[in-house]
Amino acid sequence: MSFAIITDSTSDISPAHAQELGIYVIPLHVIIEGEDLLDQVQITAEEYVARMAGSEQLPHTSQPSAGEFKALFDRVLADGHDSAIFISLCSEWSACYANASLTAETHELDVRCIDSRTGSGAEGLLVEYALAMREDGRSLDETEAQIRATLPDAHLLLIPRTLENLVKNGRAPKLAGQLTQMLKIRLAVSPEWKSGEIKAIKKGRGAKRIVVNTMADCLAFLAEHPGSSVRVLTTGAAEEQELVSQALAGQDYVDAGTGPIGCTIATHVGIDAIAISYCPRYQPTH
Repeated sequence: MSFAIITDSTSDISPAHAQELGIYVIPLHVIIEGEDLLDQVQITAEEYVARMAGSEQLPHTSQPSAGEFKALFDRVLADGHDSAIFISLCSEWSACYANASLTAETHELDVRCIDSRTGSGAEGLLVEYALAMREDGRSLDETEAQIRATLPDAHLLLIPRTLENLVKNGRAPKLAGQLTQMLKIRLAVSPEWKSGEIKAIKKGRGAKRIVVNTMADCLAFLAEHPGSSVRVLTTGAAEEQELVSQALAGQDYVDAGTGPIGCTIATHVGIDAIAISYCPRYQPTH
């Protein structure tokens, strides 16, 4: 039987879509108003954002335990797989990758753990790249090697409404949050591939300017890698989503869909945020 493909819920692939694709998703935990919930299992992304908007308490997140990973690996093995690829959220943001790797060391299932160095739609596009390779008959070793080689080209651009949640959760410098408030500007941020650090990449006053400035990077990538996949996810941000659509008009790309940012990533970017992800597509060998 072919190898299994596993990811975590920060890839923002909905449970329904994951089932349709035939992949396994292990949920992270989101803690809101003292209640511990499984990301997109016990609460949907839309329900979570609505609840987050009305809460006075900052929500938090927690990675799956080693025991939860063991239970999932046991299920994958019981389903007839003897090997798997696990594509994880950036290891600097969570112990998710560490717990998976630790569990894999002693488990009967041959699990190749890959740190995506990113999250949200970019992580999801890497998962779908691996799925395309499996469907093309590529081996576990070939797929693992190609995904690792593609990591630097899986991009995630985030435009939060404010940096408040990122600052409070320790994902962005406090000074950056203070400066954006004082100067009334918006920042776009992106994970630095090697360090995993969330860094400001663009700035602008108002939705139109920040989207135009941020999309310049995406459009340059599409010019160099025509036919790449682009996925746009939000926690609202209807105006920004429309502006992104306008920027993409006429470009040579594959629309990888739109939808909600999942609960875990939403915890850190807050409401009215947009995540623009892009990555080359797998080219079948036959």
